[in-house]
Order: sequence, then structure tokens, then C-alpha cells
Amino acid sequence: MEKAAILGVYDFIAYSLCKYMLNDGMEIVGVHIASKHDDYFTDEKRMEIGRNANFSEISFKEWKTTGENELMIISLYDHFNKDGTKEEITKGIIKKLENMDRSSQTLILILPARLASKHEKLADSQLDLLRFIEKMQISVLEIYLPTIYGPWQPEEYFFQQSLNYLEGESSIPVIAKWEWTHDALYIEDAVETIMELAESGKEGKYFFASGKINLWRSCIDELLGKQTESILRKAERTPEIKDFIKVMILKKNENISIGLLNQKEQYFRIRESKG
Repeated sequence: MEKAAILGVYDFIAYSLCKYMLNDGMEIVGVHIASKHDDYFTDEKRMEIGRNANFSEISFKEWKTTGENELMIISLYDHFNKDGTKEEITKGIIKKLENMDRSSQTLILILPARLASKHEKLADSQLDLLRFIEKMQISVLEIYLPTIYGPWQPEEYFFQQSLNYLEGESSIPVIAKWEWTHDALYIEDAVETIMELAESGKEGKYFFASGKINLWRSCIDELLGKQTESILRKAERTPEIKDFIKVMILKKNENISIGLLNQKEQYFRIRESKG
């Protein structure tokens, strides 16, 4: 693969995928969906990859789903999590895909783990998008991800909240209703596995898992130590995954101490650059 378009390029997962592919020499068109989360961090990411001659950025409005790109990545991990479900964006994606040249492209759809749960009730707009994609005559790789941690994790996630809390920059962290507390994966491990599947020509629906017991909780223990018990709510039972989604245990699992250290170091770099 030589060319790709990434929708939601400054989202957590999409941004890491973009950097990975740029380092691999691919040409990337980054499609930016402006939101209330556009802030200093978006600008930092833009500066980091904007210097690469193989990267170009366009707005969602400008984006045309032509056949120039061999790979299209639609990252809805953040959008269906912390942003909730904005119908205008979901409908806009469907409208763009209706005009897509379907002769040569592969589509990768990145979704949060909770949408793979048997008992999760999806919003109408979420269902409309997933059903539309299922009917498309195109190769689709659908990836469901648990909590992902590492550099650039958004501040709404419990791990990043905990880092802010330990530095005295925020109140006691609170677990959002949408956060997947049953497992965790390091960002680079997840990205490498996604790209390995894409490059192998795989299709279908995959749920990524660490294969380890209580890894999310182990990360919190690493971050908060003795304070964990007073902050965490009671752990819930791991939801059942829909039968038609294949659970994939990742071959590589970064040591959590190293992964969280990398996230901390990124946090301090950003804090210092903010002044």
C-alpha cells in the first residue's frame, strides 16, 4: 500500500496510525473533523506530522472519497466514546461513502470495544452507519478496541486523569460510563496489529484483547498505588462479545511500566511546551 486517507486524523488512534504509516513511507491524506476537542493538543499533533512531505490535511467538508487511495481508515473510537454520537457527523460519513469509488479501496473501521458487547444498545445513527458499511461492495476490516493507553491518550480517559491528579492539576479521577475497564492495550501494539491485518488483506470483524487478566486494573495499580481502592468503583463483569466478532489476542504486549512511563513522559513534554 502506498496511499491512504484517514478520517479523524487527530483522534488518538488515527493519529498513531498516521505516524506509523508516514514512517513506513506512505502518502497520507488526513481528514480533520473539527470538534469542541480541538485545542492545543491538536495544534501540537499538526506541527509534529505537518512537516512530513507525504502528509496533507483537508477538512471533512473538502474530503472526496476518490479511488486515489488504496486504504481508507475511519476512526470512530473517540467519536463513539467521549464525543457521544453526533448524528450530523455519522450521516455526513454515510453521504461521503455513498459517493466512494469502491473498485479498489480497502476500508478500516476503528470502533470502541463496548459496541462489540452483546448487550450494548447502539444509537440509531451508529446502527445506520454500520449497516450501510456492511452493504458496501468493498473489503472491510472492522476493529474493536478496549482502553488504549500510551502517548497522546485523551484527558478524558482514566489513566490520563490519574496522571493529572497525581501532579495536582485536577480533582480525583472519575471513570466515564463509556470507558472499557475490562482490558487495556498499549497504543503501538494495537497500531502494529491493525496494520499487519491490513497488509495481509484480512477482512472481517476483530475484537483486540491482551489475553491477560485484569490488565486495566494492573495499570491503575501502577499509576495510583495505595490510592486505587479509594478511587475505583467495584469492578463489573466482562461483557460477552457478539458471536460474529472474532476475539484476537495480540502477540505483543508492552510492559505496563514502560507503556505508562512513555505516556507520562509525553504528558510532561506537552506540559512544558505549554509553559
